[in-house]
Amino acid sequence: DAMIGADGPGDGEDGPDAVGRAANIASMADVQASGLDSALSALSVGGSGDDKHPEKRMKAAYKAYEEKMMPEMKQQYPGLKRQQYLDKIFALWKKSSENPMNQQS
Repeated sequence: DAMIGADGPGDGEDGPDAVGRAANIASMADVQASGLDSALSALSVGGSGDDKHPEKRMKAAYKAYEEKMMPEMKQQYPGLKRQQYLDKIFALWKKSSENPMNQQS
């Protein structure tokens, strides 16, 4: 019994992997990066293009906003329950410029 794919087409340098490696090598041939920051920016995919999915950052951004606003809310409205503070913060979050869904590109 012969193993499937052993010594068949697609193995070695002539296979589809060689095309991928060759394409990567060719695309990086003209990149001159010295230092960690420049090497990372040369390797980054997409770079500083438009943010097509701001909703993926929304949970972390809201948590940071909540932590920043909680002391201000406690000072402005003393004696409220935690959920009441969170409700007020969320109402402000909907209109905030820090909300990724409110940022225009």
